[in-house]
Amino acid sequence: MTLTVKQARQLKGWTQKRVAAELGVHRQTFSKWESNPDEMPVGKAKQFSKLVDRSVDEIFFIA
Repeated sequence: MTLTVKQARQLKGWTQKRVAAELGVHRQTFSKWESNPDEMPVGKAKQFSKLVDRSVDEIFFIA
């Protein structure tokens, strides 16, 4: 099953603010990535997938 960035975050029970803090970016930046996941840098995508306990392959990073 493939999840969107938003779905993966929500399943973890985290807010945009918390994920942004964990990734070291502003909440607005992470919000933009949720809307346009293809703009998320590869390194941040890998970091995000670890945060939400999902493989990169399980998360749909291309809008």
